[in-house]
Amino acid sequence: MAEAATGGPGWRTGLSLALLPTLLAGCATPVPPAPPAPPRLPVERAYRPPEEPAPPPPPSLRVAEPPERAIERLAEALAQADPRLRRGTRPDGVAWLVLTSSGDPEPFLDCCSFEMVDAQGRVERLPAARLAERLPVEPSERREVLLRQLRFDGRLAVAAVPDGRGSRIELEASYVLTRTVDRVALDGWVLESRRETAAFRTGEIGRLEQGLVCRPNGRLEAAVVEAAERLLTPADASAGDGRAGG
Repeated sequence: MAEAATGGPGWRTGLSLALLPTLLAGCATPVPPAPPAPPRLPVERAYRPPEEPAPPPPPSLRVAEPPERAIERLAEALAQADPRLRRGTRPDGVAWLVLTSSGDPEPFLDCCSFEMVDAQGRVERLPAARLAERLPVEPSERREVLLRQLRFDGRLAVAAVPDGRGSRIELEASYVLTRTVDRVALDGWVLESRRETAAFRTGEIGRLEQGLVCRPNGRLEAAVVEAAERLLTPADASAGDGRAGG
C-alpha cells in the first residue's frame, strides 16, 4: 500500500528520466561566443562606380591554320610581351594557351573613381583601380594613414578548336581582385586591417563587400584578338591575301 500511495518504483524511475535532460544541460560545455566581425575600415570617399556594363566576351575567330599551328603562332607573339604562358594540346585535338598576369589592375579594370582630401584640404579624384594609395585618416590630426592596395590576378584561356581544315579561336578571361586596407600608425604599426576578394569572368562585374565595383575593360582579351588578326589567316580569306599563314 505504501508503494501505491507514493506511485511505486515505476514513478520514481519516471521522475529520474524526466530530470535527466535538465541535469545534462547543466553539465554541458558552454558554447563559445561567435568571433567578432572583421573591422570595417572607411570605404572610398564619395565613390563613383562605373556606369557602363562589362563588355561582352569577344566573338570566336575562324582561322585557316590548324589548332596546333594557330596556338604556336600566338604563343610566339605573346611571349615577347609576357613569358608567363603555358600551352598544350588535348586528346580531342583542341590546342590551348594560358596567359597569366598579376599586379596592377588599372590597365585591365575600370573601377571608376573616388575622392581624396590631402592635408591641406584639397580634394582630388583618383582612379579607384589604382594599385596603391596612401590616404590620410579623418580627422586629419590623427597620426595615422590608410594604406589602400588593389591586387589584380588575371588568367586568359585561349582555345583553338578544330573547325574543318582550320580552327576556331575562343577566349575566356577570369579575374581575381583583392583589396587590402591597413590603418597604420606613423611609426609603422598596423592598427587595423581589412581584406576582401572578388572573382569574376569576361562579361561580368566584380563587386567587393564594402562597395567597390569593377568591370573588365577588355584589354586582356584584346591582346590575343589583335595578335590573331595580325598573324593568322581568316578561314574565308582567299589565298595570297598577304596574311601570314600556317
